[in-house]
Amino acid sequence: MKTITALLASLLLAGCGQAAERPYQPREEPAPATGAAGPSPTPTRETSDRPAASDRPASVDVGDLRVRIDWPGQDTALLRLFPDYYLAKYRAVFSGDDGHLRHADPMFREEAIRWVREFTDGGYAVAGRSRLYRLKVNAIVGRGAEVDVCVDETRMKVVTGAGEPVTPQPTSIRTPYLQRMLARKDDDGRWRIKQIAYGTEGCGR
Repeated sequence: MKTITALLASLLLAGCGQAAERPYQPREEPAPATGAAGPSPTPTRETSDRPAASDRPASVDVGDLRVRIDWPGQDTALLRLFPDYYLAKYRAVFSGDDGHLRHADPMFREEAIRWVREFTDGGYAVAGRSRLYRLKVNAIVGRGAEVDVCVDETRMKVVTGAGEPVTPQPTSIRTPYLQRMLARKDDDGRWRIKQIAYGTEGCGR
């Protein structure tokens, strides 16, 4: 998830695009603070370290975007965290749904909200195809983890409310790139994203 703030800001200044038809207003409360009292949750499809293999679609349509996911052989809730968040954040762009915040640690919540608003405040969306691949857990230390995911958005376009591609397109989507995700496992048994960093190496097709 590479930021395109500069591009969207320049488009707004140039008068391109339309006013947002549905201002994004997140409703979800921050995730419960760790250490809160309460019984340990029973593992579910969301909290289990081994989710159901049948729930791994090869591609998912979100609005006008089709996302292909190259799942690794080993499947865990941690590996699913970034794909789940990636799909949910684009649902927020298209429909105003704030389900992506369920995947965000309180430290990451404001960034997640800001990313969606960069689109919705200017009336922008996306169309085309993207791909998530080479999902890999680099390390798990206690409740913390580091995961790498390659993202290919070279066949995706940022579009106006009328569906027309904006000009220029963001340079960030011209080549595949690496997303390094730092996550934390909360007391409810769910992994949540604390930080996402960007890299330019290691994701050639």
